Amino acid sequence: MLRNERINLAWVPEIFLSTRHNYSSSTLLGDLRAGLLVAVVAFPLFMTFAIASGVAPATGIITSIVAGTLVCLCGGARFQIVGPTGAFAMIVFDIIKNHGFEGMTCALIMAGIMMILFGMAGIGDIIHYIPYPITAGFTAGIGLSIIVSQLGAFLGLHLERASTGFVDRISCYFSSLDSVNFYAFGLAAVCLIFLETAQKYKPRLPRYFIVLVFGSLYAFICKDSGMETIGSRFGCVIPQLQAPSIPDSFFSLDRLEKLFPAAFAIAFLGSLESLLGAVIADNLSGEKHRSNMELIGQGIANLGAAFFGGIPATCALGTTSLNVKVGAKTPIAGLFNVVFQILFILCLRHFMDTIPLSCLAAMLISTAWNMASFKKNKYILTAPKSDSFVFVATILITLFVNIVIAVEIGFALSAFLFIKRSIETTTMEIFPRIIAGANCHGEECECVKVHGHLFFGAAPILHNALMSLPKIHSTVYIDMQDVPFIDVTGAKILKEFVAEMKSRKISVIIGGLNKRTIKALGKMDSSRELDGCLSEDRI
Repeated sequence: MLRNERINLAWVPEIFLSTRHNYSSSTLLGDLRAGLLVAVVAFPLFMTFAIASGVAPATGIITSIVAGTLVCLCGGARFQIVGPTGAFAMIVFDIIKNHGFEGMTCALIMAGIMMILFGMAGIGDIIHYIPYPITAGFTAGIGLSIIVSQLGAFLGLHLERASTGFVDRISCYFSSLDSVNFYAFGLAAVCLIFLETAQKYKPRLPRYFIVLVFGSLYAFICKDSGMETIGSRFGCVIPQLQAPSIPDSFFSLDRLEKLFPAAFAIAFLGSLESLLGAVIADNLSGEKHRSNMELIGQGIANLGAAFFGGIPATCALGTTSLNVKVGAKTPIAGLFNVVFQILFILCLRHFMDTIPLSCLAAMLISTAWNMASFKKNKYILTAPKSDSFVFVATILITLFVNIVIAVEIGFALSAFLFIKRSIETTTMEIFPRIIAGANCHGEECECVKVHGHLFFGAAPILHNALMSLPKIHSTVYIDMQDVPFIDVTGAKILKEFVAEMKSRKISVIIGGLNKRTIKALGKMDSSRELDGCLSEDRI
């Protein structure tokens, strides 16, 4: 009975588990306070990441409201604050550029479904094992891409055309340097210096809030400076919530096939970021999240964002950490964060219209630089060459190609790295002549001792070892005591060697097998070539 209850509770959203007992007035006040403080920080960040993604700030607000609500109601972690983040900015920008906003919505629906399937399949328990150089490379590459994408707004440039790629953007900036708006540039520089300084000295008011107020006052004083503001670029910031809908093109197999890599990149990065945020919150709070339920909640949140005209959302690491630090107790703090964001929209509309884009660019550049974490990750460059190569390659592919290709190549590099290291740990010891015990029928025999996984990458090593035996004795003993796993290629090498030895009237004993490897070999030996060769005995 207890076991069934544990199984059922594994699929219950955290909001119900954390509030079903002893949710007191003091807990409610803690969640209310945390929701307010987090909203002050999260609200401008979500707008800036929406702008970096190539959409209006109102779209970022819709995303944070819809996705934030659904994650709190359906997720498996207590403290997640969800909205548009830097992880998705360049992906969304590229998808909209190539397939339009409708294509981005189709990709987001696919990604949401994938994330739900990840959770149902238990992938949340294994996604933590992706090599760190790959995730660090993605993050650093995205951070640098965001910085470059915001240089135009930081300098107040009047660009003649919209630039997209990394090199194209830099070229476009150089050709437009004569249009620098020094009012915008001066504001952005002061804001960036303040943000970096405030990060060290931690003022009582949130540094982003201070920057926004200062930027709006500066824009009011310098009315005729020609600086672009949220209002002048995007118009009204109050989001228009549309009725839930699915694009007609979602049912086009050809379009879905083209969008699948981008959808997988969104699902992969969204899953990784959300679970990373949950782990950070666990370390700060002492609580424990449920990875698979959290992925299901994130998938539902992204489906909701897609249906209501939003963009991809995942855990915002900084605001999630802040949520824990300011006293959040349950996911209800995240719901209060959403409520306060709605109030900000209704009450501060005219204030938000006056925020200069150069001020937001400074915020994004500061956030993206911290996101890249070069100071923290510089040790990777002095790590083994394979790790540093993967790290640098992932950054460069993210910058000069796109994040979708970087995800695909990152997985390929990860697999190659794993195979290479597995091969390096598989070794053979050859004993051309040993005095055997009962295993070799009391006669002298030749022996090969295998250490490590016997799979397709290590199979040539085994083949060379077996072929190097002199084969002048009546028995060959293959000691597999230290082999935890064998695949079809390894079994094929063994079967071919046994067949050749039988043709020479030489006996082969494969000994030291554990129950797993002897069962695997038994299943793969459909033609019974290994009959009489398999043994759990050891020399």
